[in-house]
Amino acid sequence: MSESLNFWENYYSNHQIPTDESFFARFVMPFLNEGDTLFEIGCGNGRDSVFFAKQGMKVTAFDQCEKEVGFLNDEFSDLKDLLFKAGDFTDLGEQGKVKNVYSRFSLHSVALEKEINTLDWASSSIEENGLFFIEVRSIFDELCGEGTEVAKNAYVTDHYRRFLEIEPFTNRLEEAGFNILYKLQSKGLAPYKTEDPVVIRIIAQKV
Repeated sequence: MSESLNFWENYYSNHQIPTDESFFARFVMPFLNEGDTLFEIGCGNGRDSVFFAKQGMKVTAFDQCEKEVGFLNDEFSDLKDLLFKAGDFTDLGEQGKVKNVYSRFSLHSVALEKEINTLDWASSSIEENGLFFIEVRSIFDELCGEGTEVAKNAYVTDHYRRFLEIEPFTNRLEEAGFNILYKLQSKGLAPYKTEDPVVIRIIAQKV
């Protein structure tokens, strides 16, 4: 088990129950229609997936933490259009076509080459004109530079983080087959307790 996986397994063993949905999920909701299919990659304790399912979406959510996935499937077995699956979101393989893919605070948790694999997978999985919703930490986040540097803009504290540059990231999305419909880099988008990180929000459309 990798150190990062071990960190998240331990984290979610103490934070199993989903809390309220994220600010990003609320932002995304107006772009969705009841009955839409949606994959969430790196769903953690499932708070946003549960929210989307309760709003009428057909949700499949992926996370590498198998114990948490099992717990969530048991806890939310009454939501017929919600399924949690254990898996590394950078190596999911064929999962069928989907209208939308949602990624909050997941792509900055993997190395650049794994991010590129994920963008290519999303491009092959999303239906024409479907949407890819992304929120990640920016290089302007105050945490950037903390810990041991392991690659460009990538650091390890108690777990791995890679901080993204907005223009190169949007270029990689375009190379993967997406048009950028919306992009914003700002504080105030993902506050948590005393933290207010600079994050990047993207809505990309499969062409």
